Amino acid sequence: MTLIKEKEDMEKEGKMAKFSQIFRKAFNSIYDYIKKFIPNENLRKRVLSSAVLVPIAIYAMFFSINLFFLIALSITIMMTVEWVDIIRSAKNQRKWRLIGFFYVLIPVFCVIKIRLIEPYILLWMFVIIWSTDIFAYFAGKAIGGPKLAPLISPNKTWSGLIGGVLACSLIGLISSLLFSGSALFFIIASFALSIIEQVSDLTESKIKRIFNLKDSGNIIPGHGGIIDRLDGMVLVAPAVLFLITLFPANFFS
Repeated sequence: MTLIKEKEDMEKEGKMAKFSQIFRKAFNSIYDYIKKFIPNENLRKRVLSSAVLVPIAIYAMFFSINLFFLIALSITIMMTVEWVDIIRSAKNQRKWRLIGFFYVLIPVFCVIKIRLIEPYILLWMFVIIWSTDIFAYFAGKAIGGPKLAPLISPNKTWSGLIGGVLACSLIGLISSLLFSGSALFFIIASFALSIIEQVSDLTESKIKRIFNLKDSGNIIPGHGGIIDRLDGMVLVAPAVLFLITLFPANFFS
């Protein structure tokens, strides 16, 4: 029996090693393929990490409330840890901890509330956030021009802001097909939320500037910390919940 079990264990180990080798080769092939089209290493990391995280987020939104709450809890803990690390050099710890309490709690509460109301609204919100970041980045790189807030975030440009806003206006038009409101309402709402997202992004950049930090952490390759990745959510989530409360007829038939 012992020899048979040892043989089975060896076969399992052999299969696992073979699977690991195949997976590593497949990953390296995909990575090499991406490298040809995205020469910037940091951007490659952003693409790969997003390719992993976005499907998980969408699955949790629509198909698993338990996974969604687990992610929300994990994000709350990680944002709190990062915030404590960001402000460790602050002289007035009480003030900054109080700011951090609301900075983390309010957007997470709003995201959970929106998910319980209607997952499609939450998807619309995150598509606005993601699209603003993506199109602002590429528009800024392609067009360049005057800096948006050079003392806060030297890489952001007015062309990037305009690119993000225009892209989100188009997304607003498409999103109106999902809800009962007019196309004009969702174009204006998406336009406004895109601007709010970039203000939220700049707010986080200002906080990091105060404490002489480049990133809030390094947990996500290419993105920095959790707060870096979700900085747009901080102001956008409350704004979306406000829109739902003020204009419910535009979201529900």
